[in-house]
Amino acid sequence: MADLLPFLPSATRRHRPCAWLLVATVIGAMALPAVASDTTTCELTFQASDWSAHYRAARGAGVVRCADGRTLPVRVSVKDGDRALRIDAGAASFSGVRDPRDVVGAYAADGRDSGAHRSMRKGGVQLRVTATGDWWQQGGRPESLVIATR
Repeated sequence: MADLLPFLPSATRRHRPCAWLLVATVIGAMALPAVASDTTTCELTFQASDWSAHYRAARGAGVVRCADGRTLPVRVSVKDGDRALRIDAGAASFSGVRDPRDVVGAYAADGRDSGAHRSMRKGGVQLRVTATGDWWQQGGRPESLVIATR
């Protein structure tokens, strides 16, 4: 038995780091689902009156306001494949947003329009665009929408 005692402390020391790693992994895994599932909705209000007939695009500015109180000032570029456009007052609602910066990027029409709305998507973030102005009232709908930070 005396021959085994020198081996016991080293064997238990070898397993201690594994136990701490296991505890850290379990604690980290418990925290992840709470962070990953927190999504919110956001609203974008914008005006895109600086338009170009040559590029068939309108540029402007707006603000993203999320349900959790966070805001983000943005630049907006709206493009139509057929004609020049100008949006006097645009609005968009986003779903599946974790952070206001998630809305930054390029959106493409996904072909699921419903009346006065144009549905667009960028990855897991979906948006519905509405607007006012002559172009919109005459049936114009954007083919793409690009949102950038200001």
